[in-house]
Amino acid sequence: MSLLKDLRIGGLEESGRDTAKGLSRRSFLGLVGGVGASFALGSFTTAACASPNGHPHGEAAANGKDAPFAPNAFLKIDPDGTCTVTVSKSDMGQGIRTTFAMLVAEELDADWSKVRVTQAPGDSATYGGEGTGGSSSTRSMHGKLRAIGASARAMLIAAAAKKWGVDPAACKTDAGKVIGPSGQTLTYGQLTTLAQAIPVPTGVQQKDKSQFKIIGTPRSRLDNHDYATGKAMYAQDVHVEGAVHAVCLRAPAFRGSIAKVDDSAARKIPGVIDVIPLGDKIAVIATNTWSALKGRDALNATWNNPTEDVSTATLHDALVKAVGDHLEMPAGAKVIEATFDLPYLAHATMEPLNAVADVREDRAEIWIGAQGPDSVQQDAAGATGLPIEKVVVHNMLLGGGFGRKGGGDFGGEAVDLSKRLKKPVKLLWTRQCDMQHDDYRPMSHHSLKAAVDAEGNPVGWSHQLMQAPGGRGRGFGGARVNIEIPNAGMKEGGVDTPVPTGAWRSVENTQINVVNECFVDELAHAAGKDPFEFRRDHMKDERLKKVLETAAEKASWGTPLPAGSGRGIACFNNYGSRIAHVVQVTVKGNDVKIDHCVAVVDVGTAVNPRGVEAQVQGAFMDGVATALKAGITIEKGGAVQSNWDTYPWARMADAPAKMEVYVMDSGADFGGMGELGYPSSVPAIANAIFAATGKRVRKFPAKIEELV
Repeated sequence: MSLLKDLRIGGLEESGRDTAKGLSRRSFLGLVGGVGASFALGSFTTAACASPNGHPHGEAAANGKDAPFAPNAFLKIDPDGTCTVTVSKSDMGQGIRTTFAMLVAEELDADWSKVRVTQAPGDSATYGGEGTGGSSSTRSMHGKLRAIGASARAMLIAAAAKKWGVDPAACKTDAGKVIGPSGQTLTYGQLTTLAQAIPVPTGVQQKDKSQFKIIGTPRSRLDNHDYATGKAMYAQDVHVEGAVHAVCLRAPAFRGSIAKVDDSAARKIPGVIDVIPLGDKIAVIATNTWSALKGRDALNATWNNPTEDVSTATLHDALVKAVGDHLEMPAGAKVIEATFDLPYLAHATMEPLNAVADVREDRAEIWIGAQGPDSVQQDAAGATGLPIEKVVVHNMLLGGGFGRKGGGDFGGEAVDLSKRLKKPVKLLWTRQCDMQHDDYRPMSHHSLKAAVDAEGNPVGWSHQLMQAPGGRGRGFGGARVNIEIPNAGMKEGGVDTPVPTGAWRSVENTQINVVNECFVDELAHAAGKDPFEFRRDHMKDERLKKVLETAAEKASWGTPLPAGSGRGIACFNNYGSRIAHVVQVTVKGNDVKIDHCVAVVDVGTAVNPRGVEAQVQGAFMDGVATALKAGITIEKGGAVQSNWDTYPWARMADAPAKMEVYVMDSGADFGGMGELGYPSSVPAIANAIFAATGKRVRKFPAKIEELV
């Protein structure tokens, strides 16, 4: 089977290259013979494929059968009619495996009951870039996946027409079968052998949206049953023969290092095998996780702390000092000013960081839940000195990611320890370790100034965003406000800090859109205008205006509410999509209760509306948590919060009594969804608090006693 890459089927030769994608047409839609008269569309490789059950040699090997040739790129159809879509993007709960399967199945006219998914290994040479982030998965892959399905369908029709001796144009397909001109049928499973000999077609016409049967219909996730029954596999579920377990004690402060360590007590713990000092951390190796944890707790270590003077207070003072002069506002205009402060945020995924690595002299195998499995493969090849094709990365399901699980640090740690110990290593970051050594959403300070004229029209906007760590020190550029304002700009800067930061769900939009939508409300108030009407009247983006108007309508905007209750509105435009939130809250004493949330979303063409709804709901609960509860503070150079007791996330009791999600189809192209639901949720909550109390939220998480 290793010679398959040199095989030419039916006399076909590679021809033409898609230079934009860096893949040959044959590599992308190539036809290869598979085990058991299967056929596969897509590029192919001899590397092992991560199977859905996490077995190191695939599902067939787990059942005692010969291992199949895998991966079979993006699509495989077996003689029993099962259609398996190989998914090249990571599923961290957003349901991309089902979305990708729907895209292929639509053009294939597959029988949905026979569609399955499997996860691609880390292998960008075969699958293209596998990084999952920026709400880009559907946007970047829908065209490729639909082309795969359409070409496969054409090949199946050609195979059936050849068998029947009829014109392919006289045939049609439906639910996994080809139907001939006289009503005769053949299932896709019956055609796999014949389809192997059909030349790969080019330029196959894809369906018009009016012909969709699967895309746009609400579907439950294909792997829901596995989640519910415990069959879904994460990296910590993988068991490799001879593996040892590892946990690390880390320097309590960022950029700290070991000063002295006494590991005598740790080595006496039953099951502890070794203790390895590694600069800023100490690894404890044991026969099981419990012994490793007990050994870590028994360590007596002192640390060098070069950042002891760094705290939230010192960073805030530095950010305030970094603010410069604002843009000038027009003479005679009514000017308002405000400042906002947003904290560091931990990703706090339900599944803490973990990985399994088995590094040998001639190969390496890694099991990990990563948002960039191809990057894990490349990094591991560099760290081990192995050729990249000798590094196999099985990408497992992720128990949340939100930008944290790129794989660089925790995947690299597992590889490093396995290389040192010359045996498989199962690495676990504890919740405390994960939360106190995150790549946090940056802390930021915002200074804003804006103006309206005598008629209440916005005539100026100046926003200075200062982050820790510092931005690029750019001068005033685009303001990124959702309404049209002349003389508008935003300046970015900040201060250096030892606190590590990285991408957090919707990245800079978690700060910029939150602050802008809060301040737009203040500008509407200064103009004497209703916040919804003010936005609508100064908004040129018609898709955004439509979701805003629909949200206001569905939430009964403007109708009376009891004393102590209020509604807030906010919107967001990015990732090729649009969204608006209307939130109703009740404030009693220092408590805020979310009564009602209406969210209207336009992702152009929603592949799976049920998945979109789930994403909006989950993102809103992230918004509740960060608007009202959670934040990371820094003392003596390290994170104070270490678990859910000190970093409280939204729970079931914090959910709105009623939440409505409306998915609109604007007819636009496929837009992004994963990050869309967060940036307008927080300002909608903050604006609702103002409507209920008459006081503004200027600092997050919001505390009623701190309102101004």
